[in-house]
Amino acid sequence: MRGLGIAAMLAASNVHGQSIFLQESEGATPVPLPDPVRAELDDPFLTIALDRADQPRSLPALVAALTEGGQASVTSFVVGEQIGRPEQVLPGCGQALRRLVLSFDGTHAPSGTPLASNVFVSTFLTPSGIVGDLEVMGWDQTHGAYNYYKLESDTWRFRNSSRELSGAPGAFHGDGCLACHVNGGPVMKEFTFPWNNWHGFPTTFVAPYLQPGSPGAWPSASDPLVARMESAAVLEVLVDSSLQRFAGSLIEARIDTASDGSVAVTGLRQLADSLFMPTELNLGSSITKSGLDEGGLTTPAVTPIPIPDMFFANIAQLRDLEIPVLQGQGLVTQIFTPGSLGLTLDEYQTLLAEFDIDTDCMPGRDTLFAWFGPEPSEFDRRMVERLVKRRVLDETLVAATLAIDVGQPLFSEARAALFTHLPDQVSAPDRAALPGAVRAAVIASLEATPARTDAEEDYLGLLKGDALPELNRRVEAWRDEVRDRLDPSDPVARMAALRALFQQLIDNRAAFESAEISARLAEFPGLFPTP
Repeated sequence: MRGLGIAAMLAASNVHGQSIFLQESEGATPVPLPDPVRAELDDPFLTIALDRADQPRSLPALVAALTEGGQASVTSFVVGEQIGRPEQVLPGCGQALRRLVLSFDGTHAPSGTPLASNVFVSTFLTPSGIVGDLEVMGWDQTHGAYNYYKLESDTWRFRNSSRELSGAPGAFHGDGCLACHVNGGPVMKEFTFPWNNWHGFPTTFVAPYLQPGSPGAWPSASDPLVARMESAAVLEVLVDSSLQRFAGSLIEARIDTASDGSVAVTGLRQLADSLFMPTELNLGSSITKSGLDEGGLTTPAVTPIPIPDMFFANIAQLRDLEIPVLQGQGLVTQIFTPGSLGLTLDEYQTLLAEFDIDTDCMPGRDTLFAWFGPEPSEFDRRMVERLVKRRVLDETLVAATLAIDVGQPLFSEARAALFTHLPDQVSAPDRAALPGAVRAAVIASLEATPARTDAEEDYLGLLKGDALPELNRRVEAWRDEVRDRLDPSDPVARMAALRALFQQLIDNRAAFESAEISARLAEFPGLFPTP
C-alpha cells in the first residue's frame, strides 16, 4: 500500500462507502479508505465490526458486535511495567498504565466466521475504568497478513498491514501498536514463564488490586471485561500458535512452484535473517522471585536463584533441533545453573549493591522475578523452525549457524557477519532439493571469499561436515564451562564470574532500550532496574 500512494489511489477510484479511514503512519492526515485498499483487506474485525452501519465506537460495543449470536467469548489479560503497584501515578514518572489485551474464541454466529486467534484488541486500564484509544489487529487469512486498526477521535482508521510493516524503517511504524510490531505479527514481549509484568495465576505474580473483593481493589476490577481475566500462560499459547501461522504464511508467499514442480524462493534474506541476528526481542527472567522488588511485594528467596537458560544460549532454537544435551529436560529446567549453582540471595544483593542498581519510580532494587532482561524472540524462533518444516532450510545449515558463537544468543557480531553469504534468490528442481540448494549457495559464497575470517572458516567446515553433533558438543562444552566458573568451592572465582554475567545482563538491557527493533517496547521508566 505504501507503493501505491494515497493520492494516486484517491484519484483513480471511489472511496469505500462505510466510515473507515486510511492513516498509514502516526501523524498522517486520515483520508477515506480507497476501494483498492479495501479490496486487499479480509480480516474478521473489518468484515464483522466495521462493514456495518452501526460501527462499534466503544469497547463494550466492539465486544458485543464480535460475540453477537452467543457462540463466541472474550478473554482479557493485563500487563504493566508497574504491575506490582496499585498506585497509578508515581512521583516524577507520570502515569503507570496497565495494558488490557482482549482475545476472542468461538464463532461469530451470524456470519459463521471463526474468531479464535484472529482478533486481538488493546487498550488501557486505570483504577476508575478502561480508557484510551482502541487498537485492533485482525488476521487476514485470504492475504496471509495482520491488519491494524485504531479508533481515534471517534473514527476507525486502517493503519497498515503486516505486508507493509515487515522490514519498514522504525519511523514508518510511528506510535501505538505499530511501533512495537516491527515484523507485523503478534508481540508478547514477556513471552516465557514466569511472565514478569503480567498479572497471572496460580503460580506466578497476582496483582490483588485487579481482583474484585480484594483489599484495595480498583473499582475497574469489577468491570465485566476485567473479570474475565486469565493468566498470561493462556495468552502465550494463543500468540505462539498465531506466530506459527504467520511465519508459515510469510514463507509460502515467497515460494513459487512451476508446473514442472521446480521451485524458486525470492527474498530469502528477509525470511532467514532471524537465524543470524535478532529481528525482534522478548524479555525473560529467572523463575524465582528475589524478594527485593518494589518495596516488598514478594518474599525473599530462600532457594538459589537460577539464571534463565536463554541468557546463555538460544535454548528455544536449540530445542527445535532436538540435540541430545537438551533431551529429557523440561521447558523451565535450568541447564546452565541447576541446583546450588544459582545465586544465593546474599550474592544477588551484593551484585545489586556493587553495580548500584535501583528501580526507577519505585522502591526496591529488582523486578518481580530476578535477572530480568532481553532474550531471543519467539518470532525469530518460529521463523527458523518453519523454514525447516517448509523445506527451505535444512537442519545442517541451522545447526552450523547456531554453533557459531554459541554462547552469544543475542548480539553476536560473528554470526551476523555470516548473513552476507546467504543468497536472496534460490531455485531447485523440486521442494525437497531446495534446502540443499540454499546450503550449496552459502558454501559457494564462502569458498569464493579469498580471505576468510576465523568464523567464516569455521562456518564452512560446519556446513560441509556434520554440524548437528558438533553443535551438541559445543553446547555441552559451554554448559560445562559455565558450571565450572560458578563452582561454589571457589567463592572468589565464582563471584568474579557472577560479576561478568551481571555486567552482560546490564549491557543487554541497554541494548534493548536503544535498538530500533525494541526501544519502543520500553513503555515506562521502570522496565529495568538501572545503575
